[in-house]
Amino acid sequence: MNHHILKSKLLWVFLVAVCCVLSLVAYNKFTSTKLESAAGAHGFSIFWWEVQTVPLKWMHLLWEMYPGNAPTHSERYLIVQEYLQLSRKLEKESSRVENALLAKGLTEPANITKMIDADLAELIFQKKTLRNRAEEAVEAAVSEAATQNGLGLPFGILFPPTDFRLEEPPLILISSPRHKIIMKESHLIKNDINFQDRFIIESKAESDGKTSALVDNLSGLGTYPAFVSDKYDLRYLMRTAAHEWLHNYWIFHPLGRNMWSSSDMYTLNETAANIAGNELGDQAFEFLGGDLSEYEFKYSKSETANPHLTRILRETRTEAEKLLENGDVEAAEDYMEKQRWKLRLGGYSIRKINQAYFAFRGNYADGPSSINPIGPELQEFRGYFDNVGSFIQTIQGVNSYEAFTSLLESKRQSITPR
Repeated sequence: MNHHILKSKLLWVFLVAVCCVLSLVAYNKFTSTKLESAAGAHGFSIFWWEVQTVPLKWMHLLWEMYPGNAPTHSERYLIVQEYLQLSRKLEKESSRVENALLAKGLTEPANITKMIDADLAELIFQKKTLRNRAEEAVEAAVSEAATQNGLGLPFGILFPPTDFRLEEPPLILISSPRHKIIMKESHLIKNDINFQDRFIIESKAESDGKTSALVDNLSGLGTYPAFVSDKYDLRYLMRTAAHEWLHNYWIFHPLGRNMWSSSDMYTLNETAANIAGNELGDQAFEFLGGDLSEYEFKYSKSETANPHLTRILRETRTEAEKLLENGDVEAAEDYMEKQRWKLRLGGYSIRKINQAYFAFRGNYADGPSSINPIGPELQEFRGYFDNVGSFIQTIQGVNSYEAFTSLLESKRQSITPR
């Protein structure tokens, strides 16, 4: 890690405590007694995760300050790739061991823990040993991308400093009214539950007959350090890391502080973080030594990369909205289930499509599950800027959706998009 990043992290060490508080405040915005009750003992505590994680991160930072311990720029790419290979091997080996133990009838966690074989134990040890160095490599690359886009302070200081935990994030339990697609509440869930537990939790949340619920996966979470899933390839990981850092960055500006003031502002934040995070993440990926041309089609817009998925999901969202507006809730739910099977036959294994699914996934207005005009509007707005840094610094001053549309209109009248 270069001395600017080290200086930035040491100077702003108090940020850890601040962001812990902000994370808890943000989390409490979307917590509810009903969802907590449905989650039961499976609920995830950000506070206790922070308590366990932060000391380990800072111990490693101090270790890297010792001469010769920090990796060189050329070593970082190899470190992260080795870490991701270990992560994939560990996932496959864990499935093998679990299946073997279940075949023997050993279903109790205590028995499974005792029976973990030597190969699996060695992979777990290797991954833990390498994780901090892989995290530092990701942090350094995202820092470089952010700094080169003018997002840093004088003397090479980036605020807030990049800080990531390469770890599978918790799951999220979302609720929506059955009669209308809108994200009502959410609650974090431990990620070690099985599919049967997901259905049980959802059933409890839906027990009033008025609620649609879904336990869904996350690829990242804007805690501090931010969760970044290590189950994907390096380019996707870098995009996720940049996305989550932007949430931490914007929380100190009107855009982030007003994220929970309305559903439009929530969508604006998530979609802007997607658009800008993808660009910053790609730049960070290249800084590490990645080749964007190898992944060009996979990472193109959803309409190009996944035309069948995008068409079916948007068609489903549009028709479901019409049925719900007409008060035909059961017809909308039957239709969404039929469309889910159509996608499964097309090779897309989506576990459940319901009101809660669209309420959550629709917050990312540039994605295949959304028909929200905020997506195209933000894409257009991005086109008025020569670089992603200027886009980030301009959008950060927006405190309402109305303010954004006014800003967009002023750009339309004065500048031709790129």
